[in-house]
Amino acid sequence: MIYELNHVGGPVRDLEATLAFYGELGAEVVDRLFMSGPGVDRVHIQLATGLVELLHHREPAAQASYGLNHIGFMTDDLDGDYARLVGLGYGEISAPRVAGSGQGRLAFLADPNGVRVELLQRSEEFRVPPITSGRVRGLAYVGVAAPDLAAAVEFYGSHLGMERVADDTFRLGSDAVRLLPSATSSIGHLGLASAAGGSDAEDPDGNRIVFVGGAF
Repeated sequence: MIYELNHVGGPVRDLEATLAFYGELGAEVVDRLFMSGPGVDRVHIQLATGLVELLHHREPAAQASYGLNHIGFMTDDLDGDYARLVGLGYGEISAPRVAGSGQGRLAFLADPNGVRVELLQRSEEFRVPPITSGRVRGLAYVGVAAPDLAAAVEFYGSHLGMERVADDTFRLGSDAVRLLPSATSSIGHLGLASAAGGSDAEDPDGNRIVFVGGAF
């Protein structure tokens, strides 16, 4: 069963610049390791309740792209959930395998709009209690591209088992996805709850940050 929206993640060009940007918002590093096989630094930062996975290739390909490019969900039955979703017609990207970190197993598939979805099964827990010392009071949502809105609603609501909390927003665990019909990238933006609100921003890799005012 898929039971948690675990993280949003993607490759970063300059790890220290990205850590500094999110640190200014109150994020804390909750996990950091080097995967020697692919030569990748993997860092999980936590913003309030939400995990962001940063992947830094020490020797990136010449045409490497950067920015948030997937959302990860925890499951207690990786093989069964992957087979079920592929059997429903969702695109295979990477079949279940041991994670490069050696921490559990993972698989990738595509949602009906081509957004990369990672399924994870592992015993390690990186999330810590909510961080309340910074400007950000919550990861309000991860905005995902959904030009075919009806298909996305079926995928996240029916097949991933997320709770529909608004017409375009689904929650599973502490965090949520918001479906964005007009988004031009797979991860359209991050919605961050801030008591003071604020102007939209971009992180060092061009990921758009939208500040949502009010309590969270």
